[in-house]
Amino acid sequence: MRYYSYNEYKTEPGVDDYVETKSEEDIKKEYYPYWYDKMCKKFGQEIVDRDYCFEDCLEDWIVINWAWEVK
Repeated sequence: MRYYSYNEYKTEPGVDDYVETKSEEDIKKEYYPYWYDKMCKKFGQEIVDRDYCFEDCLEDWIVINWAWEVK
């Protein structure tokens, strides 16, 4: 199982920020349905099912959240 961390804050960066860590399974459960729906609307379900997988979703999530893998 892989884990990823990213900076998060409640109201304002530098004031009440903290590091959040999520497992690969958390990301799959929380973000994948949203990502899959948006990709299907953009490219069509047939193409998404054929050409994309969870790793593509994970890469997008990492970029969006400026996350890094915790080793």
